[in-house]
Amino acid sequence: MGQGDSIFIQTPDKKQILIDGGPTDAVLAKLGQAMGFFDRTIDLVILTHPDSDHLNGLIEVLQKYQVAQILASPIKAASAGFSQWQQIVSEKKLTLINAQAGQEVKISPGITFAVVHPFGAGQSSKDTNQFSLVGRLCYCQVCFLLPGDLPEAQEKVLESTDFNLASQVLKVAHHGSKTATGEAWLESIKPQLAIISVGQDNKFGHPSPETLERLQQDVIKILRTDKDGDIKIKTDGYKLILGN
Repeated sequence: MGQGDSIFIQTPDKKQILIDGGPTDAVLAKLGQAMGFFDRTIDLVILTHPDSDHLNGLIEVLQKYQVAQILASPIKAASAGFSQWQQIVSEKKLTLINAQAGQEVKISPGITFAVVHPFGAGQSSKDTNQFSLVGRLCYCQVCFLLPGDLPEAQEKVLESTDFNLASQVLKVAHHGSKTATGEAWLESIKPQLAIISVGQDNKFGHPSPETLERLQQDVIKILRTDKDGDIKIKTDGYKLILGN
């Protein structure tokens, strides 16, 4: 997906979830490969926050697919892309739920998506990262923590709550930026695998050497989209099966 985030999930009973859409319409080709050309329905779309590298591809998805439900961070953005997103949601009368810590979405038998961030109702901010939707997806005994672009200051807030963050797989926040993925955060999660969604030779220098060092110090296996391409993870609910 380049310098952005997009995660596609398919459950054993064929429920389909898309978390973020990357920066361009490239997500459409990826969905065609994953779902099949004639499958045009998605059960749940999740928008972690309205930055263009997470939002733009979802605009294309809403136009081309039938989406049953949307779960989104309540943060609003003063951008043309976000205005277009709101317009499509309104015109299509799509069901949109503003995410708030404590919500739990039952996706399928044995599969839940627990929202642990953000706190509070909708608002506007120039720094949308700090309102990233953070979710913990669990299938039986295997959990994935998906923190959007959450910065370290909000990591510290979550570390002080009673939410269970422990997860075998961590989607590294903010493409491996040095302003996220602190040592205490990793200690709270104790991941076995870290996935970094990042564009090749990106202008931001992501992932940062500092973040990579913290992950390596904890002997966490690292996979990166700029080096490994599309990353596929399968689980039977008790173990992970990796491929690309």
